[in-house]
Amino acid sequence: STFVAEICDKGGTAALVSTPSVYFSLPEDARKMCKVLDFDRQWQSDPGYVFYDFNQPEELPEELHGSFDFVLIDPPFITREVWEKYAITARFLAAKGACLLCTTIAENAAMMLELMGLHPAKFRPGIPNLVYQYSIYVNYSSDRLKALNPEIDQDDWQRHWRPAANRPSDSDPSDPAERPVGAARSEESQPEMEEVPSFEETPELLLLGELRRQLFILKRAIEAIQAPLQMALRRNSKGISGTNQAAAKVDAARLSASEIVDALQQWLEAHGLEVSAAMDGSSEPWHMPELDETRSLLASHELSTDWSQRCRQAA
Repeated sequence: STFVAEICDKGGTAALVSTPSVYFSLPEDARKMCKVLDFDRQWQSDPGYVFYDFNQPEELPEELHGSFDFVLIDPPFITREVWEKYAITARFLAAKGACLLCTTIAENAAMMLELMGLHPAKFRPGIPNLVYQYSIYVNYSSDRLKALNPEIDQDDWQRHWRPAANRPSDSDPSDPAERPVGAARSEESQPEMEEVPSFEETPELLLLGELRRQLFILKRAIEAIQAPLQMALRRNSKGISGTNQAAAKVDAARLSASEIVDALQQWLEAHGLEVSAAMDGSSEPWHMPELDETRSLLASHELSTDWSQRCRQAA
């Protein structure tokens, strides 16, 4: 993926905050240089796992303070209140001159500039099952991120945004709390200044934000199957005892994900018309055929590498 490529190109140590799927997609050699910070303790058997609760943004091991050359952040929510906490975590983790890459909606561009000194990249990621487009925000220059993603954009989307103020007048750049993450980076390493969008939060945006939150919860639930599944497969292939216990953990995680699929389906049944109206003005309820496929997949009792790969695709 683009995120994996950026981490590998930059090299050095990397903190992947609320991004376990990226962490487990890294080559093994690169992963040894990384930590994954996440609330889900399903990953705690991995040596790179660090428990993280964004409501306690600095409750982290002291040895992680200022120790990462690259910080990647993809929060589960898009609100300012949440991003303020993640910004504190980013300052805690980042070494002097660290590269920072964050993802959120385009409408948050002015906020990302204010809180973390980040600018939107031209490249926008393709994230399956999201009903609105995410943008990438960085404090460094990348040829890869300067180009449009042809799978998403044929025209330069940034030309349609209107500029916003670079920084609120009451902020103090000399205050460490106001200092952009990685502020020590040289001017040459900073990205080109882009026009920053400024949009009013609307009921439609809030509704789509809630849908995104629901989809994120489902994604996390499916990802949570992977660690016990891989353990069960390894133990089974090597004839090691404990396969049944690992398989039981897989079943428990699978059941939890199935319940989340059902909850999402119920939410869509209640809000499908509103979602359609917010997206394209359609009078037909918005639905996700993929949910039926995911439900069938989760109902399977198969335990194989192929099943694992299909789970990853569903996530």
